[in-house]
Amino acid sequence: MSMQYPNRTFAGISAAAILNLEYSWNLNRNGTIFLAAPSGNSKRVHGNIQRIVMRHPPICNAVHYRINKQFHTAIADPALISIGDIETTLPGNAVITNIMPVTSPARTLVDCGLRYPFVYAMALFDSALRQGIVTREQILEVCDSLQKDCGPVLRLLYYANPLNENGGESFCYGIILDEGFAVPELQHVFASPTGNIRVDFVWHTEDGRVIVLEFDGTDKYVNPTMTNKRSIRQVVHDERQREDYLKQAGVTTIIRTNYKEVEQRNPLVRKLFEANVPMARAHPYYERRTDATGRIW
Repeated sequence: MSMQYPNRTFAGISAAAILNLEYSWNLNRNGTIFLAAPSGNSKRVHGNIQRIVMRHPPICNAVHYRINKQFHTAIADPALISIGDIETTLPGNAVITNIMPVTSPARTLVDCGLRYPFVYAMALFDSALRQGIVTREQILEVCDSLQKDCGPVLRLLYYANPLNENGGESFCYGIILDEGFAVPELQHVFASPTGNIRVDFVWHTEDGRVIVLEFDGTDKYVNPTMTNKRSIRQVVHDERQREDYLKQAGVTTIIRTNYKEVEQRNPLVRKLFEANVPMARAHPYYERRTDATGRIW
């Protein structure tokens, strides 16, 4: 579409995909392509194309390029028109594969933050901050320029953390917060006889407990680049030894979860309750209304 209509500017989740931000592909399930438009309405205009109306859309060029067999994404100033000018901003051995106009990273995040639930938008914000393509101040500037309630974006901005290493961890982090648990510390390091051990999430409670939550992706058991050619049995053995070292370092409880449990929510929430992870607020499921005498309704 970009090649056929080079003047169209991609926006929303379409711009996020072009900018190589991480998010759940469930957000693409209806196949909608979002475009920035200076006027009109925000309804579907043709088939799976939908406008996001903005009078003066902040535009940048998303440049996809290849170095050897590795693909990369860069953001180029829209003032750089020719490919030659853009090439001067890239590494010398870069081969440009395509250039597409998109809304700025800040505007893209604001549009996505207003459209999608907190737990799904978290990965977008985390990955943008992790890649260093946007600042919190730039996102706030976009919010200030809009005549909209940007409360959902401000909440995302408050909790977004680039220390989440991938979209799965961001999703898990978002569920933890959305369910009312205390904000965990991310990528905490414990010392062990074999070197430092870094964990995904940790809580240090007021009563002296140390609770660790590890988010496990299936890749750690089957992807050769992550298993370092170890067998599944060896990977499992190493994980058990890792847990032993963590307990020696003072960890009192270790919770393991995966994407399926996080997506279903209840399995993860049950594990967090069973481990007595601190809450930031009372959980609605456990609240009961009482009358003036204290009797439960």
